[in-house]
Amino acid sequence: MMFAAFAGLLVAIGIGMPIAFALSTVSILILWHSDISMLIPVQRIYQGTNKFPLLAVPLFIFAGSLMNHADISRRLVDFAATIVGRMRGGLASVNIITSMLFAGMSGTSMSDTAAVGGIMIPNMIRRGYDRAFTAAVTASSSTIGILLPPSLPMVVLASYMGISTGGLFIAGLIPGLLVGLGLITASWIISVKRQYPVEEKFQLRRFLVAFVHAIPPLLMPAIILGGILGGVFTATEAAGVACVYGIVAGMFILRTLTLTKLYFAVRDAAILTGATMFVTATAHLLGFTFTFQQYSHTVMSYFSNADMGALTVLLALSLVMIVLGIFLDGFAMMFIVVPLFLPTAIAVGIEPIHFAMVLIVCWGIGQQTPPMASALFLTSLMARVDVISITRANLWFILVMIIVLGLVMVFPFWTVMWLPQKFGLI
Repeated sequence: MMFAAFAGLLVAIGIGMPIAFALSTVSILILWHSDISMLIPVQRIYQGTNKFPLLAVPLFIFAGSLMNHADISRRLVDFAATIVGRMRGGLASVNIITSMLFAGMSGTSMSDTAAVGGIMIPNMIRRGYDRAFTAAVTASSSTIGILLPPSLPMVVLASYMGISTGGLFIAGLIPGLLVGLGLITASWIISVKRQYPVEEKFQLRRFLVAFVHAIPPLLMPAIILGGILGGVFTATEAAGVACVYGIVAGMFILRTLTLTKLYFAVRDAAILTGATMFVTATAHLLGFTFTFQQYSHTVMSYFSNADMGALTVLLALSLVMIVLGIFLDGFAMMFIVVPLFLPTAIAVGIEPIHFAMVLIVCWGIGQQTPPMASALFLTSLMARVDVISITRANLWFILVMIIVLGLVMVFPFWTVMWLPQKFGLI
C-alpha cells in the first residue's frame, strides 16, 4: 500500500496536477479505502494551518516582497562589489555575496534569482563571462536563500515538525555561510582558469559610501536575527517587525517604495501566501494519512532490522531527497519524506533540528537538478542559454553543496547544533 501511495503521488504530480491537489487527492483515496469518516480529512486540512508559528509565513513573505519591490538589489550589488570586485572573476563573487545578503530579506530562492539575476546576469555577460557559467552562478547562489534566515521553507518545516523556528533559523547560518564560501572558491578557481576580468581595486572611500547606502536593507536581517538571538521577540514577532521596517525603510528612508509598488508587494505576497498555506494544509493531511497507515513503522522496522546507525539513516534520507528532487518540488519532497523518516531519525538519536537542516540542504541541491530545477529555468531565460548547458556548468557548484551536506551530516554539532544551543533556542 505504501508503494502504491508513492506511485500515486508521482503520477499525479508528473501529469501536472498542482501539488496541493495531488497531496490531498492521494490522501483522501487512501483514507476512503480505509473506511474512515470523510469528516476527518476536512478537520486535518483545517488543523494544518491552525498553528500560531505559521503566522510568520505571510509576514515574512510580505517583508521580502516589500524589500524586493523597493529595488534594493542595486545597493547590495554595489556594496558587494567593493568587497570582492578585485578578485579574478570578481563579478561572479559579487553575484554570490549579493545573494547571501538578499537571502536575509527575501526568504525564497526564486525572489533571490529574479532580483539579483536581473542586475548581475547582463553585467557579467557584458564583461565577457560565459552565459552558461553566469546563469549557473546565479542559480546556485540563489539556493542560499533557503539556508539563511528568514527562510520560508524553514518556517514551514519548523511548524510542520513542531520545532523552534528561531532555532532552525540560527542552525542555518553556518551551512549557509559554508555554501557561500564554497561557491565563491569554486567560481574563483574557474575564473582564474578562464581568465575572467578583474574589477576595480579596493578603495576605502568607495567602500564606505556603498556601505552607508546599503545600511537600510542590511538592517532588516540584523533586526530579525538580533531580536531572536537577544530574546526580544520570537520568530513570528520578528516577521511582524520586519514588515513594519520594510514599509518604513522603503517609503521614507530609501523612498523607492511608492503606493503603487506597495500594492504590488501586497498582491504578490497574498498570492504566494495562498499557495504556500494551501500546500501546507494538504501536507498535514498527508502526514496524518501516513501515520494512520503506519507507513513510518514500515520504514523504521527496515532500518532496525538492518541495524543501521544515525549516519546511515541520514545518508539514506539524503539519497531519497536528492532523487526525489529531480522530479518533485521542494515542498512536495519535504511533506512526503518527513512523516516517513522523522520517527526513525529520532529513534536512532538524530536531533530534529539536525534532521531538518539535512532536509533543507537536500532541498537546495534539488533546486539545481532538472527537470524540476526552477532556478535554472529562470536563469536560462535571463541569460538566453539552454538548461543543459547551465546544468553542465553547474556541476562544480552542485559538488560544493554535496560537500556541505556531508559536513552537516558528519559534524552536526559544529555545523548545525552549536549556535542554537549557545543561544538557548533548543
